[in-house]
Amino acid sequence: MGDAMTFTPTTLRALMSALRKPETGCPWDLKQDHQTLAKYLREEAAEVLDALAAHIPGDEASEAHLREELGDLWLQVVFHAQLAADRGAWDLQDVEEAILTKLVRRHPHVFGSETVNGSDQVLANWEAIKQGERVANGLEPERRLLDGIPASLSPMEEALEIGKRCARVGFEWPDLEGVLDKVVEEIAELQAESSAQRVEEEFGDVIFSLMQWARKKGVDPDRALRRQMLRFKGRFEKVEDDAKAHGGWDQRTLEQMEAAWQAAKKAADPIRK
Repeated sequence: MGDAMTFTPTTLRALMSALRKPETGCPWDLKQDHQTLAKYLREEAAEVLDALAAHIPGDEASEAHLREELGDLWLQVVFHAQLAADRGAWDLQDVEEAILTKLVRRHPHVFGSETVNGSDQVLANWEAIKQGERVANGLEPERRLLDGIPASLSPMEEALEIGKRCARVGFEWPDLEGVLDKVVEEIAELQAESSAQRVEEEFGDVIFSLMQWARKKGVDPDRALRRQMLRFKGRFEKVEDDAKAHGGWDQRTLEQMEAAWQAAKKAADPIRK
């Protein structure tokens, strides 16, 4: 026990190795495998996204929160690498070397002699290099443009990826107004439907069109929604406080709750009406 108490790891890799050391390591850490850790990876990635949505550059508490959540996510990467090292497959250094090699190979305009004309060409070259890698690794090139989209993406992320891929081959609205016109058109079609199936289909069309508008506008829809929910929660707390101050929810009318909402909204952003 004395040795364990005086152990001072200098790196997260050393700490993880100690936690996984047979006989002297942590019983919980020793029980884990890649599959049991998957849910923690998802949770930590979600918490990083929440921290990014609430992030205020330069704010000390906000910066500390983002740093902490990124550390938690990094721990998951190190943990998976340690599991592989324990069975003699690969380790954290191999992970780093693999991504370094890939990034250098996919940026010939930075680390080679190739020249590019803007970020669109960078993306096109990236896709071409990626297809070449598949052939070099004995895999067939993706035969269709929308093949190979990870199944683990959220529906929002997949909608954005579909739009990005179609845009690469020119299947895209020529301007932002065209996308907004499509959103308005889809909303009108939604309003005109009555059957449950058609309402669901048209609602999906509205959401998909909105995702493409966000992509073309340069808005991150995931971050926008997360930030909207943070604002909603903050304002609704004021509505709840108002209800408690007047004897509870059953003592407040919808009009009174709406007034409290508008007051909270104005207090949070006096300029915004």
